[in-house]
Amino acid sequence: MKKITLILVFATFATKSFAHCPIPQWCPKADLHQTLCPGDTIETIEFPSVIAKILIVTWWTDETRIYSTLTPPQGITVSGTSTPTPLGEREYAWPVSIKGKPTAVGTHHYTVSNTCGVELLHGSITVNTTPPTIGTVIPTGERYTTIGTAFTPLTLTDDPIGSMPPITIQWYSNTTASTTGGIGMGTANGAQTNTFTPPANTVNTDGIYYYAVATDRCGSTAATNNTSGRHTIIHPIPTCPATTNPTPDNIFCTGNGATFEGIGTPFFKTNTVWTISAGGINQEWSDVVLTSTCGKTGFAGGADPNFNHDCRANRTTQTNEARPTSTNQGDNTVAYLGDLFSWCAVINHADVLCPDNWRVPTCQDFIELDIALGGNGDWHTNSTIRDKYIATSGVAKQFWGGDYVGYCNSTGPLNDQGSSTTYWSSSEVTTTYARCLSFGAGGVVLPQNSNNKNVGFALRCVR
Repeated sequence: MKKITLILVFATFATKSFAHCPIPQWCPKADLHQTLCPGDTIETIEFPSVIAKILIVTWWTDETRIYSTLTPPQGITVSGTSTPTPLGEREYAWPVSIKGKPTAVGTHHYTVSNTCGVELLHGSITVNTTPPTIGTVIPTGERYTTIGTAFTPLTLTDDPIGSMPPITIQWYSNTTASTTGGIGMGTANGAQTNTFTPPANTVNTDGIYYYAVATDRCGSTAATNNTSGRHTIIHPIPTCPATTNPTPDNIFCTGNGATFEGIGTPFFKTNTVWTISAGGINQEWSDVVLTSTCGKTGFAGGADPNFNHDCRANRTTQTNEARPTSTNQGDNTVAYLGDLFSWCAVINHADVLCPDNWRVPTCQDFIELDIALGGNGDWHTNSTIRDKYIATSGVAKQFWGGDYVGYCNSTGPLNDQGSSTTYWSSSEVTTTYARCLSFGAGGVVLPQNSNNKNVGFALRCVR
């Protein structure tokens, strides 16, 4: 008898692995489960002939397979060789393929069965429009810096995630605290990463807000659910020059027999307050200061007891307020400077002219005001900044006048109409000079200006 020896040889073949593919040789030539963007083309799924001679492809409304549909979803085609009768509407002769550009959003489940009803494979085609998610911007508080000094970075609390990677990030700037309508920040300073450093190379006292947007492969976007706090960029704040000849007891005002009699009840033209906030500077400015009555030495002339004009002397008969005489317009079209006072009158009657919780501004107040409006706190010529002090309409008109009303010199007449406007500060320079804020028609702004204490300028109170 011959002895027969059986030798079993096991070979390993590399196969492409797919989920829900029980027998490797049955696997189709593409992934059974595909997630697409709207308009994407399916990677053709082709079922080989070894599965079964006749295949039945059934589409289901969801994964529970309770409700089926006879026809493929819109944009998807299922094809095989010519279908012989009496094959049904869902039966295909092998080989069978699924392809096309599905248009219906959602997940479309399918099963592949033989004619005996045995499920061989199942898969899904998902058309995704779910946007990615993105974290929150931190920090959220208001921040400021001086020009050229970098802000600390803004960051996202969470990495953006989504079902359609890759997901990109873009930071935006906006002039309002809104996550729409902003301007993309390009690629610099981490503007396409989770951490972004706002630029600080241009003065901006109006304020800038930042937010980020995540975009997935399908173009679906999601913005952060908040913006950063307001960012302002200012010039470094200079210090008002020291007084060269201090006179804290106002010797010049009281030493020559001036009486400063008869300043009646002061009042503001309106009760509106102008709030300034930028670069850590927060101020409230009053409207123009008017008085019900005013004796002669309350006006320009200072310490000269023989000066014959009071602070209301140059009001027009039409409005009873100081204004340019070169124009002849009513209250609705011209904003007014208010009454004019010598510096001595302002200092001696500060507690009357500025009511409770208000005060006469200092030179430093004017410097900070100019910084908060975008200026440098010193002499500069900039019509854009000047226009924030004076305009023909809007808040600037209401608070700082719609024209240049000039000043009253020590002899009484109104001068420089149409060219300049000036307000007193409480800060002295010398025995005879004090600091003031001036701005002119040529665009010049002088927050550290100075002038003779006898000259008649206007007054605004601050708090």
